[in-house]
Amino acid sequence: MSTRDAVLAVWATIGVLVATVAVAAALSGGRLPGYGALARAATDGPVRRTVVVLAWMWLGWHAFAR
Repeated sequence: MSTRDAVLAVWATIGVLVATVAVAAALSGGRLPGYGALARAATDGPVRRTVVVLAWMWLGWHAFAR
């Protein structure tokens, strides 16, 4: 297995997990929070918002800048 294959497998796994969580939240009848509720909780307040922006910048720099 090449590095490219491993990276694609990781991204596919992440995609399946994201879709699974979204479906589980939709079918739970409000018992599980959706992505909107999680995003609101993560960005509630200026300190958390700054941390989220810095984490997103770090991810973009390390994962996508080549």
